[in-house]
Amino acid sequence: MSRFFVVIVTSILFTTFLSGSVLKEKVENIIGTKDYKIHSSLISLLFKDESKYIINNQIKYLKVFNTLQENGLLNLRLNKPRDIEIEFQSSEKNFKSYKILNDVMHMIGYRYFFTKSMSIDDKQTLTWKILFKAEYMLDPVVLLNELRKNSANVIEVVNKGSNKWFYKIDFKNADLDSAIKIDNYEKVKFQKPLRAYMLKIEKAQSLQVISRNLNNWFPNIVFFDKDLKILKVIKKNRVYKGFKVKIPENTRYVKVTDLYNLINIKRGLSVIVR
Repeated sequence: MSRFFVVIVTSILFTTFLSGSVLKEKVENIIGTKDYKIHSSLISLLFKDESKYIINNQIKYLKVFNTLQENGLLNLRLNKPRDIEIEFQSSEKNFKSYKILNDVMHMIGYRYFFTKSMSIDDKQTLTWKILFKAEYMLDPVVLLNELRKNSANVIEVVNKGSNKWFYKIDFKNADLDSAIKIDNYEKVKFQKPLRAYMLKIEKAQSLQVISRNLNNWFPNIVFFDKDLKILKVIKKNRVYKGFKVKIPENTRYVKVTDLYNLINIKRGLSVIVR
C-alpha cells in the first residue's frame, strides 16, 4: 500500500470522525445533555450519515432542526412564560441585515419584543440582542425557513442556556423577500396598504406613481441601494394625483408611502418603472 494512499485514507477517516464529533456535539448543545443521553441511540441512527448535515465543513442547521423536530426531539415548550433572549450576529453591518431580521421576526408572529442591545465592533460585526416573554422558545425551523426566503445563510446556532440562543448569519447575498419585484414596463396596482410599499427593481431609469381617485396622497419616496443605503429621498407637502421621477443610479429598492398617514392612500397606488 503506497504512502500516498495511506495518507488519503487517514485524512478521510479523520475528516469523517471530526464531522461526526462536531455534529453530535451540536445536537447535544441544541437539545441539552439530559435529552441527548436519553435519546442517544435514536440520535446516532438519525445522524448516522453526517454528509447529509455537514457540507463543505458547514453544518446545515435547517436539516438538523428539521430532523430533530420531525422525530420529537426538539422541545420548545416551557413550563411557564419566561424571558427569552435571542442574539443575532452578522458580519454585514448594513441596515439590510437589521431590516431582514426585524421583518422576519414580525412575519413569524413576534411583534412584541424589545432591543436589549445593538453594537458594531472593531471588525464591523453587527450584534443585535432582543428580549421577549413567551411560553415557547423561538421555533428555529420557522426562523431558518424565513431567513432562507431572504437568501440569508445561517452559519452557526448556539443554545447558550437559560433561554438564550445565538444565531450567526451571513447576509452578504441576502435579498428582501418582503419587497415586491417589479419588472421594467410592468404596471402594478397596489391595494390598501398595511405598511409602506417596498419595491424591488433592476436597471430601471424612471418611476411613475399614480394615485387612485379619492386618495389624498402626499408623496414620500425613498430610493435605496442593494445594502439599503439611502440614495435619495422625496417628500412633498401637497396632494399629488401622480408623480414621475428619475431613478438614481444603483437603486435596488424603493419605498413608496404617504408623508403623513397611510389612510391618505387607502384606495391604493399604481406603479410603473421604465
